Amino acid sequence: MRTSTMWWAATGLAATLMLTACSGSSGGPGDSGAQQAVQVGDTWSGGTTTVRLWNDNTGIEPAVDLFNQEFAEQGIQIEFTEKTDLNTAVRNAHQAGNGPDLFVSQSADLASFISEGVASDLSRYYGSISGDYSDIANSAVTTGDRQWAVPLATIPTFMLYNAAVFEKNDIEYPTTYEEFIDDGKKLKEQGVSVYNLAGEDPTTLIYLAWQAGARWYTLKDGTWHIDVDSPQSRRAAQLIDDGLDAGIFAKISYAEYAAMMQAYDEGTIASRQLSTWQTRGMQTNLDKSLGDWEPAPNLKWEGGADGNASFTRVLTVESKSADTDAAVFAAHWLSTAPDALNALADPVDGLAYYPATGDASSYSAATEPGELLGSHASTWDTVVGTAAQQQLGDWTYGPNWAGAFSYLQDLWGKAVAGQIETVEIAPALQSWIVKDLKSQGVSVTED
Repeated sequence: MRTSTMWWAATGLAATLMLTACSGSSGGPGDSGAQQAVQVGDTWSGGTTTVRLWNDNTGIEPAVDLFNQEFAEQGIQIEFTEKTDLNTAVRNAHQAGNGPDLFVSQSADLASFISEGVASDLSRYYGSISGDYSDIANSAVTTGDRQWAVPLATIPTFMLYNAAVFEKNDIEYPTTYEEFIDDGKKLKEQGVSVYNLAGEDPTTLIYLAWQAGARWYTLKDGTWHIDVDSPQSRRAAQLIDDGLDAGIFAKISYAEYAAMMQAYDEGTIASRQLSTWQTRGMQTNLDKSLGDWEPAPNLKWEGGADGNASFTRVLTVESKSADTDAAVFAAHWLSTAPDALNALADPVDGLAYYPATGDASSYSAATEPGELLGSHASTWDTVVGTAAQQQLGDWTYGPNWAGAFSYLQDLWGKAVAGQIETVEIAPALQSWIVKDLKSQGVSVTED
C-alpha cells in the first residue's frame, strides 16, 4: 500500500499527478525546467550495458532479437523476462530495489506508477524524440510539462462481427450503440449473444462513457474536479443495463478464456469491440469460424460523432534503473525502428500492435489477421486506419486511479452478476474517489 510519505513526495506539485491525454502545458515536449536535455540518437555510444525489459507476453521477443542483432557490436543488448502479473511484479521489485530497467505498461496505469515513484521522469530525453510519435501518443505520456514514458503502441478501436451469424439471421451491422442493442435482441431469439461482458473488465463502461463525452477527472488550478456521476456516464450505464435486462450479453470471464474463444468459434457470441492486438488471440484459438469475421467501423452514439476511446501502450523506465540513457535508447528503437514495428505488428509471431508513430498507416496491413478474416480482409486497412485517425485523446487518469479502478471492478462485477444496476456505479465510484482524495489531503471538488 502507498504510504503517506510516498504520496506527499509524489504530490508536492499537483501537476505531476495528472496523466492526461491532453497536456495543459504551455511549453512543448521535453520542456522540463532545469533538467539538461539529452539527445537520443540512432546509434549507441554509451559503452557495454544490458537493458532488462519486462513484459507479460513473449510476442515482444522478435523485436528484442532484432535490437540485439542490430546493436551487438555497439555494446548494448536487451535481456527480456516474461512476467505474467506484470504490474504487481514491477511494484514488488521496485520496493525490493531489483526491478527491470524498462517495462511495458499502459496509460491507464502510468498515473499510479508516477504517484508511487516507480516511473522515471523522461522529460530531458523527450524533446529529441517527440517528433517520432503521434499527438495522441505524446499526450498520453505527458503530465503537465513532463513526459513519463516512451509511447509503444496506440489502440485504435473498431468492431469485429461474425459475418456468417449476421447473414444467417438477415441482420445488418449496426452503426450506433442503440442499434447494437436492438440487433442483440434479434440475435437472442436465435440463441446468440451479441457481445460478451467479462465481470472483471469494466473498460466497456469507461469507453462508452468517454465516447459519450464524460470526463471523470479534470485538474484545474491545482484542484481535482471529479465528475464520474454525469449525464454521459448515466447514458452509458443505462445502455448496458438495457442490454443486461434484455439478456443479450454473454458473461464469460477472461479467466475462462478457452470457453470464451469456444463461444466465439461456435457463433454463440456474434461480435467484439476490440483493437488489433486482440485479434491475435482469436486467430490463434479459433477453428470453425476462421474466415467468418469482418471488421467494421466503431459504433457511435445516436446523434454523436465518430470516434473511439482507448488507452496507449508505453515503455516505462523504472526510477531505480542504473542506466536510464540505455533504457530510453532501447525504448525509442523498439517503438520507432521499421524492423521493430513490423515485428511488433505481426499477428502471428508478434503482438499485433499498431504503432504509436506519427504516421503509422503503412503498418495497418502488417497487423492483418488474414486467417481470421478470410475474404473479409479487404476492409481491414480502411477500418483500422480510420479508427487510428478517430481516436479520442482528452481523458485524464487521476492520482488515485489504481484504487478507483479496483473499486470499479468490484462494482462492475456486481452489475454484470445482476446484484446492482449499472447506473448505480457512477455515484458510488464518485463518492469513493472524492473521499479517498480528501483523505490524502488533496484539493478536490465535485462537478
